[in-house]
Amino acid sequence: MEEKECFGSIKEVVLPSGLTMIQTKPECRDCQEFRDCLRQSKQSVEEKFARLSIEEDKEKDELKKQEMITQIIDLSQVLSNEVGSCLLEFLNRTYSSPLGAGLFKTLLLFYELPQNTFSHTITVTVSPSTLDLMQVGEVRVRHPVDQTGASPGKGAREGIPVRIVLIQRSFSNNRKANIGLIAYEVARLFSSDSQGISQILEVLANSEINQFKKMDAEGRTIWIMAKWGFLEELKAFKKEIALLKGRKKD
Repeated sequence: MEEKECFGSIKEVVLPSGLTMIQTKPECRDCQEFRDCLRQSKQSVEEKFARLSIEEDKEKDELKKQEMITQIIDLSQVLSNEVGSCLLEFLNRTYSSPLGAGLFKTLLLFYELPQNTFSHTITVTVSPSTLDLMQVGEVRVRHPVDQTGASPGKGAREGIPVRIVLIQRSFSNNRKANIGLIAYEVARLFSSDSQGISQILEVLANSEINQFKKMDAEGRTIWIMAKWGFLEELKAFKKEIALLKGRKKD
């Protein structure tokens, strides 16, 4: 039996009283395909709700990501639009990568320094009460939570790591190299101490953990950049560094 043109048109309507009513057409009364039609309609509704749920979760994740990025930008000090735009792209791409979750458990800040000073990174530990005072407008620093979503214990609340990237040198008219510089410094920061390494290990697959542990600090830095998707930017950054070293020799 061929399906009628109206097949799947039956709807379940929720009344203001909370009761569910099946909305049909007059010709549905004697239709032989009534049950299949109703089943098809219910399946379509379930699929629609499933899609909406997925979309809502994605929207929530995106809002969370943008809130974290706004917090970092507001609490950081960026002097030039060039570095600022590169930092924004780095953060957007990093938080969207498989290892992006590794950054959500720490406060990451960026400070652009005047020229002719050395670029480096530092990690300091501050108390939760100090973090409570660090706010810009309505943006507030959040205390880290564990993977279960529980608040940290008393020991964890005694000190919270703040990772600071000090950016000294940028490369004019080379966006990829600037992004590569930022990505390299952040990856090096995470791969240079036990706490940063632990945060990365928490989001790795079991098959990747042993591989990561066997690497040296530089190998881990490059591996993290690859996971974040910045190998092209790393190549551009290293090319600029090589040119700088060549000029110094001359």
